[in-house]
Amino acid sequence: MSATLAVSGLVVVQAVATPAPAAAAATPGYDTICENMHTLGSLTRAGVGRARSIMAGTVDMNQYGTMRLATNPSWKPQSGLDLAGDRYMHSLHWALPLLKTGLALGDSEGLAMQRRFTAIVRDWVADNPPKKRTYWQNHPQYLGFRIGTFVCMNRLAASSIDRAWAAKQLKVELAKALAYGTYGNNTTMNLKLAAYAGAKQAGTEAQRTTLRRQALTVAARLAHSDGSDLEGAPGYGLYLGTIMHRTYNVFTAYGAASSASSIGSMIAARSNFFAAASRPDRYLETIGDTHLQRIPAGVFGSTSAAEWVRTSGASGRTPTRTYSRYAGGYTFGRSGWVAGVDTSSTFYSLRTADRYALPSHRHADTTAMTMFSDGVSWVADPGPYAYNGSSLRSAVTRRNAHSALVAPGTPNRSVYGQVKASAGSAYTHRTCVYDPGYLGSSGFELARCVYYLRGIDAVVVEDLVRSTKVSGTVQQQWVLPAGVGVRTSGHWVALSGKDANGATRSARMLTTGAPRASAGTTTAGILGQVYGASSRGSVVRVPIPVRTGKTARVVTVFTSSGTPSVARTTSGGRKALRVAVNGRATTIATSVNEFARLAAKVSFGRSKAKARVGQKVRFKARVTSLGLPAKRAKVVLQERRKGKWRKVRTLRTSKSGLAATNVKMTSKGTKRFRVVVRAKQGSKGWRTVTSVTRTVKVKKRR
Repeated sequence: MSATLAVSGLVVVQAVATPAPAAAAATPGYDTICENMHTLGSLTRAGVGRARSIMAGTVDMNQYGTMRLATNPSWKPQSGLDLAGDRYMHSLHWALPLLKTGLALGDSEGLAMQRRFTAIVRDWVADNPPKKRTYWQNHPQYLGFRIGTFVCMNRLAASSIDRAWAAKQLKVELAKALAYGTYGNNTTMNLKLAAYAGAKQAGTEAQRTTLRRQALTVAARLAHSDGSDLEGAPGYGLYLGTIMHRTYNVFTAYGAASSASSIGSMIAARSNFFAAASRPDRYLETIGDTHLQRIPAGVFGSTSAAEWVRTSGASGRTPTRTYSRYAGGYTFGRSGWVAGVDTSSTFYSLRTADRYALPSHRHADTTAMTMFSDGVSWVADPGPYAYNGSSLRSAVTRRNAHSALVAPGTPNRSVYGQVKASAGSAYTHRTCVYDPGYLGSSGFELARCVYYLRGIDAVVVEDLVRSTKVSGTVQQQWVLPAGVGVRTSGHWVALSGKDANGATRSARMLTTGAPRASAGTTTAGILGQVYGASSRGSVVRVPIPVRTGKTARVVTVFTSSGTPSVARTTSGGRKALRVAVNGRATTIATSVNEFARLAAKVSFGRSKAKARVGQKVRFKARVTSLGLPAKRAKVVLQERRKGKWRKVRTLRTSKSGLAATNVKMTSKGTKRFRVVVRAKQGSKGWRTVTSVTRTVKVKKRR
């Protein structure tokens, strides 16, 4: 990766512009370090129009609105800015075109621009002394951009007095930057990058070492080893990739070659993930807070899979995998890779959310699906809309806005999905995810299995629902984008749309349930895939009624290749589905037996970690399993004594799997307890499950 690939451009969420040409490095106002601090502020001469607009009192904050800049700014929220714009005001990086373009012009107009830049940043510091700065002024994102602004001022300002003043500000800001640890999201990475440059300009060697190591730690922590992100949104993983690329450039420019090499390796490892997350039209699927965007130039290597996707096959390495499951909670599958304009491939995604995700940009989207085929997005994800605190923004992050299983109640976003089965072959993809998110609120257990049958080009969705508390109805919900026509008839749903060339396309949906179509509302069927803009599509819902203690199942088939059919059958003694499209059939063993073989899930805790002889300690356990009532489980509390686990008592569980008991501590010492779950006699399909061990330290009686 070349160090000259400096990424800069406008602050568009998750987006970057084309890298600066090498020739720009020789122009006044251009600085390699400065250009890699920011994504706002055009490169020198190209920013004349923006700089002149700022001089006239208008600051274009792009999707965040327009800021009116008074001669003596008040630095208070403005009606022309959204919530993010009001906060970005304190970043000061929007003023950099005045400095850079002013230096590039080198005439009286340029001198006036440089003076105005200095007046703006000095006025902000005077009006916002360190002790009065709020959390949002010192939030990692805005603090990072502001530190970068002072770095640019320290390196570029014509006046030695201004450079020394900027160095003084850097020393103040570095103390706050160092106080932030290595937790957080992409904003922390941006902060550590800028702070490292600030420490190189005005800090100590100890600060430089700490911040360089912290930048490496954050970069490694925000991405799994398979390249997927922890943000719950591929677009923010891509944005993190651009920050990492700028970090690579800054490390290289400052001579930190080893650290630059580490960052470069991390970037390269992410290529396959972004290739897999891209639809056949080359846009990233809008999962979580990802808006419709393409992979930018200059971030990934010229021989990478991501470069092949970016150029539609003109360069880069052709991807080979058609099925990928990632630790960040994503599954992607497709029929194949087609160079050029691709209006023939099928692509689908499934949100498994089976790993910890940072909450900032992840939606409540476990089991959410999308499908794109024949050049049309048939089943969509809502995207982010805008970060303005509106009810619309709140709506698109909820489960109700997604093409997912929607149960009564509110899912717990801290309870993650669990992948129960996954496999990809030349003929069939299979991914099964278990979603216990509703257990705490309404007692529903959900499971979704998605199969892609390559031989007949069909996506099959099998949904299982179990109620542990009360009877109710879970909705199998499909959000269709604006422009997709929908017509229902019995178990059939006919879809129509147009591809990028304007050609009319069609798809069919067949379900064992009773589909109902309706127009989109502000809570379901709303899409904000372009930042700050929304559209309404339509929603198809298939109700899945289920009684307490019972399990219900619905199977749905999607295809754009013809007329589908589905029938229950057996394969190798197991329950199976025979799915056909235009007479060509594939038989797949389904998840019913597979979920029946799953062991119970058991959580276990105690009320006290310490007790005295004679006191009672309360132990609680919850046992859950999809498709098998808790009454079929034998739940035993055990204590470790004399080198063996010995039974304390058998616990009686409620319909929802809850059990509790009090145990009297009879002797002092460290006591270890656990819960073991076994199948009762005559119950097939359960494996023995053992909980984590809980320790109670017992002291002598008072």
